[in-house]
Amino acid sequence: MDKKRLAINMSAQLLVFVINLGISFVLTSVIDSNISDGYGFIKTANDIVIWAQIVVSALNTMASRFITIQLHKQNHQGANEYFASVFYANLMMAGIFLIPAVCVVLFLNQLLQVPGEILRDVQLLWGFVFLNFFVSITTSVFGVTTYSLNRLELTSLATIVSELSRVLLLFITYRFFPAYLWYVGLGSVVATGIVAVANFRFTRRLLPQIQIRRDSFRWDKVRELISLGAWNSVTRLGQVLLDGLDTFIANVFISAAAMNSLAIAKQIPTMLSSLMGTVVGVFTPSITIAYAREDKQELLDVIKSSNRIMIFMMSIPIAFVVAYGRVFFSLWMHWRQDQELLYRLAVLSMAVLFVSASIQVLYHVFIITKKVRVNSLVMVGSGALTTAIVFGLLQVTDLGLYAIAGVSTVIGLIRNLTFTPIYAARCLDLKWNYFYGDIFMGLLSIGCIWLLGVLSQQLFPIHSWAGLFLVGCSTGVVALGVNFFIVLGKSEREMIFGKLKEKLGRQARE
Repeated sequence: MDKKRLAINMSAQLLVFVINLGISFVLTSVIDSNISDGYGFIKTANDIVIWAQIVVSALNTMASRFITIQLHKQNHQGANEYFASVFYANLMMAGIFLIPAVCVVLFLNQLLQVPGEILRDVQLLWGFVFLNFFVSITTSVFGVTTYSLNRLELTSLATIVSELSRVLLLFITYRFFPAYLWYVGLGSVVATGIVAVANFRFTRRLLPQIQIRRDSFRWDKVRELISLGAWNSVTRLGQVLLDGLDTFIANVFISAAAMNSLAIAKQIPTMLSSLMGTVVGVFTPSITIAYAREDKQELLDVIKSSNRIMIFMMSIPIAFVVAYGRVFFSLWMHWRQDQELLYRLAVLSMAVLFVSASIQVLYHVFIITKKVRVNSLVMVGSGALTTAIVFGLLQVTDLGLYAIAGVSTVIGLIRNLTFTPIYAARCLDLKWNYFYGDIFMGLLSIGCIWLLGVLSQQLFPIHSWAGLFLVGCSTGVVALGVNFFIVLGKSEREMIFGKLKEKLGRQARE
């Protein structure tokens, strides 16, 4: 594993995450304060697009694996055939989805409870969200280039430019024009377009041997990818049934206001899940390459490093949300009356991360080993059970949003404590409890840091953003020290100390 390349990729990806976090934090506040019950329609639009992505993922989730393996085996003809087949198949699927997308936009008020005064605005928003989806899937194959060569920092840099462009667009529109929801959709289209152009140029420069020609299209390649990727679509279906329908259900069964509250509360859990995906995404090329080389020891080293780094990074924000969440929501959404509800919903939605943060990379093990069927069936079964229980609770209890947010968390925790680590170990021919040490390490880390957060508020009560920042940063430094000794192994600590001594010695000589 190239640790220098890993560090570059990690830094670039984290910078992208910080930019996205800033955008979401400010944008949610601006929209909720200017457009009553409007923000929830943004999340719901993206959730609906996920249904189309379920179908598309049958083809695209396995594309990176097959193209990467072909390139590292120096089989350029095979890589070209996979590349062209994915590109043209995506074009065809975009054409198929165009008509239903138009129908959804035109008849949106018959699907959801949409306040009449913002109906046209919401329709425009959804139109841009669907357009962004079409641009994304038709150009997605070009993103395989940086993945296959483990040059994710290039895509991250392009993403940084695209997100800064989106920030500029949103700032201009919301600062100088009347507030509308559709600005968000337009910004997404602009950002996706910039990344698409950049990935196309990276492909031309880094993989000149890749030429997308119609005569390279192979139906048998499409069938091969779909036959394996179909199980990933089943997995995505399970994920949607678990928590991808939450705002939609809240709108239909409760109200637009309930949908809006749930969407706001899930902002932080969604961003933390995004950060998890960012960190795992840095490791997946190395995992795939190690598997392609049939180097099992390197493969296990990368997986273990990924788990440790994930715990080291994720346990702090997870614990901080639980410890400081009430103060955060009282400052962030100070004009709302349901701040305690927002906090409880956020914690309920995020609780599944207590375990999944330690083993998130294991889902990629199912892909590289081509053993996705069992995991897919478990995921869709979990999702179906979640949906059925939520519907039942909404009918016979007054739990409302708590049922929508809490059931998926309980089912997810059960799955991640039982099936996921055991089956991943089996796929890699390891002892069944091989990954449980990482789970217990993650829970210990989160528990210790949560306790630090609670104690810090007892000593220094927080009443302002400045107070939250100062107390949070101070506690964060201590939390890093806790994780340094709890999560990192002796060899990793010695390596860090060595790097620090080397750097300090160099500065002293200068």
